[in-house]
Amino acid sequence: MSLNSVYFNLDEVIFFLKNGDFSFFDFYIDYSENDAEVYMEGTGCLCICNVSDNSIPEQTVRLVIEVLEHLDEYLKQAYDKLVLWNWKHHKWGSGNESFTHDPKKVFELEEIVFGWPEYWQQKCDFQECRAAPEPETAADVFWLNFRCDPLLFSAKFLCEDRRLCSIKPYIL
Repeated sequence: MSLNSVYFNLDEVIFFLKNGDFSFFDFYIDYSENDAEVYMEGTGCLCICNVSDNSIPEQTVRLVIEVLEHLDEYLKQAYDKLVLWNWKHHKWGSGNESFTHDPKKVFELEEIVFGWPEYWQQKCDFQECRAAPEPETAADVFWLNFRCDPLLFSAKFLCEDRRLCSIKPYIL
């Protein structure tokens, strides 16, 4: 049975990672040569790219744990920017537009991704919302992907200081 049909809660995933137990991950090729993936209740899929031999490097595990333990902080930063999306004109607004919906209900967290290969990143379909300078490499960032049909919003965060770097909207 594939673990893709099994959902773990956030606390369970953190517990397993802290104990070095990677048996709950599915290891297969998706974004990179070998990825580790697990589905989490309420937070979508956790995907760690560029892993090998059914193991995850210790430095990556520490980073994933740090992010998961502070996920609320990252979500707040993303939601604070996502509410600036102007649906009528399909561009980022100034904040003067009235956003009447709770962003947590409008933008569904679909995926948390670490180590996305640089070649996979595409040009966004609309204007990018830039919040910080672009990082040196893909290893310096992680992504929170939010679905809001017909768009996907990919929020990129700097690992070093937990700061939102950019949000790119894509047509699904």
